[in-house]
Amino acid sequence: MIFLNYFLENYNKILRASYQHFCLFIISLIIAIIIGVILSIIATEEGKEKLGKVIVSITGAAQAVPSIAVIALVFIYVGIGVVPAIISLIIYSLVPIIFNATSGILSVPQSIIEAGKGMGFTRNQILWKLKIPIAIPVIIGGIRSAATIIIGTAVVASVIGGGGLGDLIFIGLRLNKPEALFAGAFSSALMAIIIDTILAWAEKRVTPKGLKIKK
Repeated sequence: MIFLNYFLENYNKILRASYQHFCLFIISLIIAIIIGVILSIIATEEGKEKLGKVIVSITGAAQAVPSIAVIALVFIYVGIGVVPAIISLIIYSLVPIIFNATSGILSVPQSIIEAGKGMGFTRNQILWKLKIPIAIPVIIGGIRSAATIIIGTAVVASVIGGGGLGDLIFIGLRLNKPEALFAGAFSSALMAIIIDTILAWAEKRVTPKGLKIKK
């Protein structure tokens, strides 16, 4: 009952923190997707397959780096505030996006690429009409992972002035108020579930049921 009362009495504060958290999430995710996909496309160009495999190996190993370490490094060199928080979230979420996008593009069968060349496709047409559509499910899988990582890491990013639901959690810890801690944790988990559900639906919608090659 104490938790319900806290929600009812502080719903404005919780909604405001949730809005800040969502803004941190969506800005970081959009920028991370753009950077990650561009880097993956560059790394998987013809003749750069070895570079792509090196990037996959490096980003796979980078997934073991703790989020707090990334946030601490950004804090040391950039300072505190919303911008440093977003930078740290982008850096940390790039790993699954680059890993999945590079892996997905590299996994496209060479026979399909050769078939596209035989039909007179240009390099860009092969990329956007063959490689990307086939790799889309893997790419979105990386985006889903990145989205969950951002929402969770944004809680920790509040220590460098990012705001969001992390403020409620740390207030609960400092003031020994479990109801505030629960409100922040519950809202963050609910947001992660909703976002992941939406992305899972999008993944099913964009996954090609069959490869259609149109010149």
